[in-house]
Amino acid sequence: MITRLIYPLSLRERVSYKLYRFFPNISDKNVNLEFNKSIKMDLLKTDIGHKSIIFNGFTDLEITLPIAELAKQGGLMIDVGANFGYFSCLWAGENPNNKVIAFEAAPANVFSITNNINKNELGERVTIIPIAVGKSKGTLQFTSGGQSDQTGWGGLTVSDDDKNITVNVDTLDNYMDGNNETISVLKIDTEGADTWVLYGAEKLLKEKRIQHIFFECNPVRMALLKIGQHESIDFLRNLDYTVETTSPRAFYAYPNN
Repeated sequence: MITRLIYPLSLRERVSYKLYRFFPNISDKNVNLEFNKSIKMDLLKTDIGHKSIIFNGFTDLEITLPIAELAKQGGLMIDVGANFGYFSCLWAGENPNNKVIAFEAAPANVFSITNNINKNELGERVTIIPIAVGKSKGTLQFTSGGQSDQTGWGGLTVSDDDKNITVNVDTLDNYMDGNNETISVLKIDTEGADTWVLYGAEKLLKEKRIQHIFFECNPVRMALLKIGQHESIDFLRNLDYTVETTSPRAFYAYPNN
């Protein structure tokens, strides 16, 4: 793809966005990544985030750049809302000692991330957990987001709809109970429920066992869940984490000591 020759990467991102509509039949199979060209992913070319990977070799550059750098240092990454496994593959593929716990609640996405992990022979480094992560253990309704051609718009919901599915939910504190590993990176992308994920990791956060956190704000979905736009930021700051804005809806947090 000609866009892969454009530098700097921020310019590539802007230029490729204008070209998407001219290449409706572009292949979405065996797409290699900019930050690890040995990784090949099968994607969905109708998905806006996947289009960025197909054309650019990356998506969410403001998150990808620091995570790719941190992956060189290694350790454990928890990928909440792993989708097709972009960040999981990026992290696990950097170093044979890197590990990933990837949470993905959407059944179709679970199939696809499993495919991408297996095709890159990363199965020993990546554990896929097919449940949602939240503030308490139980079950909740999960919506696809209403767009069958978008893989990343699904998330937890409190509204009733015949198209919703029921998913199991657990907390990171529960999942990591008995596991004393430090979490190098926690990446959250849950279309509105990121705050709930953080609430469910309060013990880990108090113990400063999460070194780097990348999370997002989706005001529309947060409003439906009755989550305030600044709840997650206030919560982290009260637990002695610094929170920085990396884009209008993306944030980076780290412990103060």
